[in-house]
Amino acid sequence: MKRERQRYILFKIIKEPDIRFGQKEVINSIWQSIWRYFGMKIANKIGLWIINLNFEKEYGIIRCSHQTKYIIISALSLVQQINGKRVILSPLKTSGTIRSIIRIKNLIMNKNKRT
Repeated sequence: MKRERQRYILFKIIKEPDIRFGQKEVINSIWQSIWRYFGMKIANKIGLWIINLNFEKEYGIIRCSHQTKYIIISALSLVQQINGKRVILSPLKTSGTIRSIIRIKNLIMNKNKRT
């Protein structure tokens, strides 16, 4: 039996500065997006894990299988609200290793500090 290949998705959280919510609310909104747009049959096949979620620096990293990568990217893009507050989850990069996605995240965060 082959081992399932993993993908890591780096996404940006775009929200108003005064809005606060927790990791549980983000996960629930992503799952609701998957159920609403793709159905329960597809949702059962998705292996979704939040690796890192930083609200102060406004980014998150999700792990999923290589077969469901595009479903997760679509679901992230379709999230419009969390607890009635307007928010955008914008996918930035995808990688096959956690090491390279963290390197990419650090490059993007350092670039944003300079501008």
